Amino acid sequence: MKHIFIVNPAAGKSDRTAEYRKMIEAAFAPRGLSYELLVSGAPGECRTLARQAAQSGEEVRLYACGGDGTLNEVVNGVVGYGNAAVTHFPGGSGNDTIKIFDDPAAFTSIERLLDAEEARFDLIRCNDSYALNVLSIGFDARVGTDIARFKRLPLVSGKGAYILSIFSNMLHGLTADYTVTLDSGEVFSGRRPSRTMGCWMCLWLKRSICCRLQPSSVTTRRAATPIIRR
Repeated sequence: MKHIFIVNPAAGKSDRTAEYRKMIEAAFAPRGLSYELLVSGAPGECRTLARQAAQSGEEVRLYACGGDGTLNEVVNGVVGYGNAAVTHFPGGSGNDTIKIFDDPAAFTSIERLLDAEEARFDLIRCNDSYALNVLSIGFDARVGTDIARFKRLPLVSGKGAYILSIFSNMLHGLTADYTVTLDSGEVFSGRRPSRTMGCWMCLWLKRSICCRLQPSSVTTRRAATPIIRR
């Protein structure tokens, strides 16, 4: 299996590329394993790098090094490629995705990621994009998007950026006009508060820290049976 680390240097408060490389080398050298470290140079490039790795046809494990946005880009890059597995080596402000697992600290250990069992996850599909654990629309989405802007301010932590983003977006209102079409063909439209959809699969597979992805839609009507890869 090929191990590829995709780094987003813009995640968090500072570029951690050198720190990542040092930790990766410390974990891989004693095992005699090789790896690749790819650094994103622009928004969206993590997705491109992940897609290129998956298109090689080799069995690959991709490590998203950054925050939730970095992980989302990597996931979207490998959708539909059964030869690619994805996990998260967190370095963002929030790192919310790993908090749904029983032991979030496991993701901060490269040794544990190397030894992790894999599981298949369903994804939440919205138009042509996919979400791994949560899909937010409206106010929630605006708050999440603007956190990156506020966290660049001096002395503002990840939590502080989140709070500032909430207050800022409250000025723009809590509701918006939506039209939502489900796979069943049902259409809902109107002015509503923001919505957040969670992926039940993530709650069922709380002990897995590496996953294979399948492009399925998840609604509140049903959830597929998890497949644990051993």
